[in-house]
Amino acid sequence: MEHEASSSKQKLRVSDIGLSVLHDPPDAIADIVFVHGLQGHPRKTWTCENRPVGPQGSREAADRGIKKLFSRRHKGSSRDGEKTEEYSVFWPLDLLPQECANARILTWGYDSKVSHFFGGATNQSNIAANARNLLYALNRGRQECVGRKLIFVAHSLGGIIVKDVFYRAAIEDKSPVHDIFVSTVAILFLGTPHRGSDKAGIGEIVRRIASASGFDTTDHHLRALQINSPELERIHELFMKLYDERERHFKVLTFQEAKGIIGINYLKMNERVVEPFSSSINNEPKHTINANHMSMCRFANRDDEGYLQVSGELQILLVEIDKKNQDVLEKDREGANLETASESQMTTSSTVPSLNDVERKCVAVLAQNTSSASEYKFALPQPVEGTCQWILSNVQYREWYLRKETCLLWISGYPGSGKTTLSAYLLDYLSAGELSPSSRTTLCYFFCDDKIDTQRDGLSILRSLIHQLLVRRRLLIKYVKAAYNYAGPEFDQKFGQLWQIFIAIASDKRVGPISVIVDAIDECEETTRKRFLDDVQKLLHQPRSTKSKTPCIKFLFTSRPLFVRGYTTNLLQLDPSKDYVEQDLGLVIRTKVDGIVRRNQCKPDVKPYLETALYSKADRTFLWVTLVLHLLEESLRATRKDFKLIIDALPETLTETYQQFLYGIPKKSQQFARKLLHFLVGSSRPLALKEMRVLEAINHDHHTLAALEEDAQPYIQGVIEGVLGPLIRIWDSRIYLVHQSLKEYLITLSTEIENPLSGLYGVDPCNASLCLAEACVRYLLLDDFKQDLFATGQASTTDSPLSPLADSPILNSSTEADEIGAIENLWDALDLGEDTMFKDPTAFETEVCDTIGTLYTLFDYSARHWAEHFSAACSVSPPELLESALILSDTTSARGSNWFRYYWLHTEANLPGPQDFFPLLTASYFGHPVSVKSLLSQSSHRSDIAESSMYWAARMGHLDVVDLLLRDEVNPDIKVVDGMNALIAAVQFDHFDVVKRLLVDEGFISERDGYRVNYSPIGGRTPLSIAAGNGLVRVVRELLRHHRIHPDLPDFDQWTPLFWSIGGKNLDVLQSLVTDPRVDVNHLDRSGRNILSWAASAGELELVRYLISLPNLNADEADRAGRTAFSWAAGEGHLEVVLLLRRSRRIDISRKDNNGRNAISWASSGGHHKVVGYLIKHDRRGVDEEDVDGWTPLAWALFNRTPKTVQILIDSGLVNVNKKDIMGRSALAFAAGYGYLDVVQILLKTVGIDVESKDNDGRTPLSAASRYPEIVELLQNFKN
Repeated sequence: MEHEASSSKQKLRVSDIGLSVLHDPPDAIADIVFVHGLQGHPRKTWTCENRPVGPQGSREAADRGIKKLFSRRHKGSSRDGEKTEEYSVFWPLDLLPQECANARILTWGYDSKVSHFFGGATNQSNIAANARNLLYALNRGRQECVGRKLIFVAHSLGGIIVKDVFYRAAIEDKSPVHDIFVSTVAILFLGTPHRGSDKAGIGEIVRRIASASGFDTTDHHLRALQINSPELERIHELFMKLYDERERHFKVLTFQEAKGIIGINYLKMNERVVEPFSSSINNEPKHTINANHMSMCRFANRDDEGYLQVSGELQILLVEIDKKNQDVLEKDREGANLETASESQMTTSSTVPSLNDVERKCVAVLAQNTSSASEYKFALPQPVEGTCQWILSNVQYREWYLRKETCLLWISGYPGSGKTTLSAYLLDYLSAGELSPSSRTTLCYFFCDDKIDTQRDGLSILRSLIHQLLVRRRLLIKYVKAAYNYAGPEFDQKFGQLWQIFIAIASDKRVGPISVIVDAIDECEETTRKRFLDDVQKLLHQPRSTKSKTPCIKFLFTSRPLFVRGYTTNLLQLDPSKDYVEQDLGLVIRTKVDGIVRRNQCKPDVKPYLETALYSKADRTFLWVTLVLHLLEESLRATRKDFKLIIDALPETLTETYQQFLYGIPKKSQQFARKLLHFLVGSSRPLALKEMRVLEAINHDHHTLAALEEDAQPYIQGVIEGVLGPLIRIWDSRIYLVHQSLKEYLITLSTEIENPLSGLYGVDPCNASLCLAEACVRYLLLDDFKQDLFATGQASTTDSPLSPLADSPILNSSTEADEIGAIENLWDALDLGEDTMFKDPTAFETEVCDTIGTLYTLFDYSARHWAEHFSAACSVSPPELLESALILSDTTSARGSNWFRYYWLHTEANLPGPQDFFPLLTASYFGHPVSVKSLLSQSSHRSDIAESSMYWAARMGHLDVVDLLLRDEVNPDIKVVDGMNALIAAVQFDHFDVVKRLLVDEGFISERDGYRVNYSPIGGRTPLSIAAGNGLVRVVRELLRHHRIHPDLPDFDQWTPLFWSIGGKNLDVLQSLVTDPRVDVNHLDRSGRNILSWAASAGELELVRYLISLPNLNADEADRAGRTAFSWAAGEGHLEVVLLLRRSRRIDISRKDNNGRNAISWASSGGHHKVVGYLIKHDRRGVDEEDVDGWTPLAWALFNRTPKTVQILIDSGLVNVNKKDIMGRSALAFAAGYGYLDVVQILLKTVGIDVESKDNDGRTPLSAASRYPEIVELLQNFKN
């Protein structure tokens, strides 16, 4: 092995500077990058000299170490070098590829020597410059494998550089280097001094000795390593912001040294160079390597304990990466047909990074409460060919279609006029891919449906629109992830947060124009519908000055006529008297009648009769025609006389038609029909045929599934269609009422007591919920569910290597045999269960839930909706149902835990499943006031359970339950989830009425926690901070009215509610806080930034305009890095904000930060050429100014390859294009060396360009471009 190692060393050269590839397999799933530390080398740092040495603690060993450190013959002769190579092990090359065969392994070098002795001028580059070099070296070296996972292994100072690299990549979210951040899964720190090192003083002595000997030295690194040094503190603080994110996607592993440098007390070197307090990040996993600071990264062989530790962790990481890659492939295969989109819309490039764990969690949160818009669309009846085409030539539609800015077209029509069919037609047309490139948009859509829980509110609309946009461009997930990190996993429950995500995505340049079609918006829940429409209105009426940053979203809504008033003047009314309605109706009738005549082989006179009769009675209502055609199609007799009898018997209005159908139901089927209609009207989602089969059969006599099966109809579809006929439609084995108007008719009918049909078929929503609650509760209380359906599966993860379901009651059940028989190969008898033994418990729980839902027909609907139905029917529930509900509410029993665990996984997946939901807790969570009142009346209830109940009732917004608990003197200030009490929960979820109720009293908690209104458990954030951050105006104003409020309390980052209001992006909230005399508008956060700085960097023009108008605001306040609001606005490319701030005359536009960078420099590095062009006009002196690293704005523009910015800077005539940086490189040499052909072309057109300029190493632009033939040819031609 050692001979092979030696051979491999001789063949592979490791560069002192830059990246060197040590191992590059074709199937690499990750890159492992080694970064050395102070006085290190990309090879020698990781190389162990495997030769006989004296005892560790001997004086001989000590003397030899010190002499070697200071000797001028440090490099040794070539012969000595060969001997060293022969006895050395470079473990990243010689050992690691065998353990990590599926990883590419690289090592990176940089000049970190205290003194070169005979090696020439010391590199004066500091930590920031090294970090930039590594960042862009990785970016260039990963062009062919963007998205591949990345692992850093860093020793000593190398860890600080990696942290700086990581943060720089994180904030460059619009640059290709952001992939470095996204792809990093782990950083292994070996002896990294996060907080500095006492031994930097010894290094300083070495530097001074070298300097006194006449050699060039640098103190950047050594100065940085002093304890609490500003640079270290800054890098560590920025890195910790990423580390402390709620759901970070990367791991940190720490390896600490156990010994001092040598075993004697010489210059205190017997102590550890980096003490544990310094080498630890926080609570990350820590390992101790039994070696000193220098040898802790050098391993002699595979049996070395340190090697086993480091390589073992790397192998674990690679296994996890491989597993996740496989899971992604599997999910991609499974989800391939879930969304329909053209190839041009879908992101299929292999260079697009796959989603990490946090991002998948974000998508899961969105999808959890989102109906599949495409699935619903496919369930709709297809338009008859040739219909709806009139819309394409309609003047109002054409104007909407051709608009290049945000606009709204509202189509209204009475029930049955074909609005939904028209929406479906437009969706097909706009997504057909036949449009001209200039008119193509990203198409999103949503069908509101009052009959389906997940399609009846504004939150659902936004969730679906965001989800559809993510499906098309997965890189847009960063906006959702930002909201997830900002607001937590409940972000999808907050309308303001979802709207901000939607607008942020729509404003992304990669998205382009968006067309949003929302059908039947009048069926959306009133409160969230109003918020949605109000926000659309604000978007439509934004001032012209902000139009440049406004996304182009073309909205098209449909609804009934009366609903439209007050929202838009651009209204397209589906007028029954118009020719296009008559033409479409005639086409539908002719097409359908033609099919009936052909199928029944009717006589020639039947067709014209049917067409004339239907058209004359249809009153231009498509729905009426559809109902009648259904009867004609179902008729077994098909003469003209037979059809005439059917048509003559039908009235001409929808209401009368519904009534006629109900009168026609046979007496023996009336009670059955009544039950079906109650189930269909009251259900929270469309019911499957097999679910309805169980629902209609179950009664109080059934105690087992077997008994229930005996009474269930064998062919339920035929029975339902035979009884309800044209009143329902069945698609994909689910049952739908024929139209929303039928549901409304049945509900209205229940209030018309004088109508003979009222008592039989009228559906009171409360009674409908009662019917469903009774059926679901009975199902969940069947004897089959007395066993814990999860228990055996859980035991198998530790006790049995077989499938977790092998001995489960799920599989041993003899009931519902047909369902069980349909499931093939649940487990393989030869499978030893490795996946089960090491499976994530959440994944296991999901599998068990999936199986339960498959095996037990009504379990999914009952578990997820019984409590909702019982809540709606609580006031009219009979005593037996109340008693049964209390039994189910005890989740400490098997009957209670089975449904509750199933429900929790599908509804509250982001929270760990509670283990102590006693009946009072469950009743409070779901809002069952009658049950709560009953339980509170029992003297036996525990106070701690009641106090937790208060939190959950407040979190879910059940004011009646909160009121009951408060009247019973239950303490609302107990900390439940993440230290939150009831008020925090109510604020977080915007339950205004609950917030008001909890603010009635003074709310004194304790001396330590103060008053309820100021309680701050989450990172120091108060209720006011949370409300401001979510843009909750009503809540903010209510909190400010409380006489105990302290509105300026800062959190752990020194952010006051005023700062969080910027994140909430609500001017009313900001004004409410600013106008409060107790609020300090000049407060600074931990980084020294003020409120204007954050508003400017976020590009919030409206907020900046208000803030800059405040005379007492310190508008030009510099933060700890020396940056002002103007600098941040320029760096982020917010031109309108830059204009506004400059025109305010309260800003010094030439001001430099602590690194010597001005606004032009920051705008140039961001590639914001429009901002640069504007600033050049007003700060000509700053165009060519150098920062502390000698970099000008042109250098920054080159560094981030922004040709337009380079061109603007050069065109100004104020730039010295031949100016050199500290390495002697000119702009041309830099661009040529990095292969920036477009930039080189621009530079060569510049008058006076020096193509022969040489850097400190004597390299010209031509020699720097040696790897890029096109640039070489361009330079040679230029010279010639």
